[in-house]
Amino acid sequence: MTRNKNNYSKFYRMNDKQYEEMKVFYKTLGYSDEQTELLCSSCFKADIDVTPDAGYSESWRFRLNYRSSFNDSSPAPGGLRGFFQSMTAMMHSSAKSGAPSNRAFMGGAAACASAEVVEDMCAPMAMQEAPMPAPLPLSKPAEFDTAETNSRPENEIHSPLDQAQVIFSANVNTASWTYIRSRINRKKPLDSDFVRVEEIVNSYSYQLSPPADDSLFCVSTEHCPCPWNKDSELLFLGFKARKADAGVRRNLAMLVDVSGSMDDEWILVQMSMASIMAQLREGDILSIIAYSDDTTTVVKKLPCGNRDELVNAILSIDGIGGCTNGSRGLEDAYTYLKDNFREEDINRVFIFTDGDFNFGITSTGGLEKYIYDKRETGIYLSIVGYGENNFKDNKMEALARNGNGNYTFVSSPGDILDCLSEKLLSSMVTIAKDVKISVEMNPEYVSEYRLIGYDARMLTQQEFHDTTKAVDGIGSEHNVVALIEYKRGKANQKYQSRYVKISSDGWSEEFAFIEVHYKSTDDKNLVMTHSVQLSEIDTAQADNADTAALLAAFGLLLKKSKYSGSLTKEMLRELYDAELEKHKASEITPYSHYAVIGKYLEE
Repeated sequence: MTRNKNNYSKFYRMNDKQYEEMKVFYKTLGYSDEQTELLCSSCFKADIDVTPDAGYSESWRFRLNYRSSFNDSSPAPGGLRGFFQSMTAMMHSSAKSGAPSNRAFMGGAAACASAEVVEDMCAPMAMQEAPMPAPLPLSKPAEFDTAETNSRPENEIHSPLDQAQVIFSANVNTASWTYIRSRINRKKPLDSDFVRVEEIVNSYSYQLSPPADDSLFCVSTEHCPCPWNKDSELLFLGFKARKADAGVRRNLAMLVDVSGSMDDEWILVQMSMASIMAQLREGDILSIIAYSDDTTTVVKKLPCGNRDELVNAILSIDGIGGCTNGSRGLEDAYTYLKDNFREEDINRVFIFTDGDFNFGITSTGGLEKYIYDKRETGIYLSIVGYGENNFKDNKMEALARNGNGNYTFVSSPGDILDCLSEKLLSSMVTIAKDVKISVEMNPEYVSEYRLIGYDARMLTQQEFHDTTKAVDGIGSEHNVVALIEYKRGKANQKYQSRYVKISSDGWSEEFAFIEVHYKSTDDKNLVMTHSVQLSEIDTAQADNADTAALLAAFGLLLKKSKYSGSLTKEMLRELYDAELEKHKASEITPYSHYAVIGKYLEE
């Protein structure tokens, strides 16, 4: 199908195999044949052209192309459109010759091309007739890598007599894991700063015991040798949240980045939105806001009983290019949710973006404060990140952390089915807010210890006991796992204090003490404690701990950690083979942890 708008249209090229995979994706989500055909025929007002000569895009990133429907006898356009088309041809000519493209300019130019241009307004500016733009090259132009993340120092080794407790906030994000998975699957280099070891460890579905009573959590402890340090052992701490009521009403706002930096990602964005919409039911309410230079309300507080209406809403989104005024879009999203707010509902904003906010509130600090203030209203935030060369991991991770939300990265339909379909309820329903975990090791039995990961989530004693200090929450049936590497033996106080003397007298049978501070959804401050007995450590099973040790070893290698000890690729392979044998994992799904580690070991 071909659209004409001012004799100019946008389109994506896709080969037959990829097109069929896209159809299977929508059918898997439960869309009808007619709905699937509509969703597969266009994306954000750009046609999807299926051609045998189009290459297969392993990353599912498709280049947006432009074409003119002027015939040979048509005069070449003048005025503003003629200027744009000349500039488009020049830009793509430069890209073909190897010069880097300016995607922000191209996005803005695309907005001009797709907008209605009133001829009598253009007439006073008429320019000399410009030649038609040359056909766009199929190969992607060279791009600068402007991806950003934060570099955090790793947690250090401590004596229990120098630092009695390790305190951290929960982390249920999966963005680091899915980003790593994408890079390894496509054999792309990986910046170690993008590796957050706890996200790799937490992304696995462990077999943890659920709460047996009305508690929000259940704590499991396991123990195993430390593979990369023969003198150390690993303490596995697993926190399992209870299951939430799946029937609660959803009051959602989808905030969609349609700026120029996102045009390669729009097909994945549309698929992501459709995966969430597929799970909405009668009684749920949805608003969609698209933003670039300005914002457009696509639908406002739409009842979700009719799936055809949801499909039409997706198809009405126009990817117009330009800058990214994300803060204005956030204001609209929060306003719509507030207008329809009920405390017992799921009230959540989903942002689909590469994190490149360059208009409105642009600083990470300013956006963090804005979202931090909004979380107090009971409206939370989830971020779905896209892109690679313009991927702002630092901003998206900070915004999700301040919005009592979660953050994942999408680079393929498999990521969408994993993170936005199968785990959607866990991502949307908050069981407990402001979850802070303290672990205290007994200096009678532990000479030194180190928390693996959570480098950006460490808290002070003051923050732990401050009930106004907001941190991440935990969703329905979420697993939160922490690994502590420790050495057995009586601790020494390396840094002596004249006045403070620490003693473990009276706790001869206690190996460690766990304390969790959190808030219920109705803002009650709650505390859960768990005493880990010495006998418990000596007899604990290691079914989950061994798997967590493999994932932690994988993360430490990718991070090039200074605490990786004797860890090598060969050692990782031994751990990997042992886990495969233990779990009889003869059939490995392409997006599983075992598949990704296996591919990494092949390099």
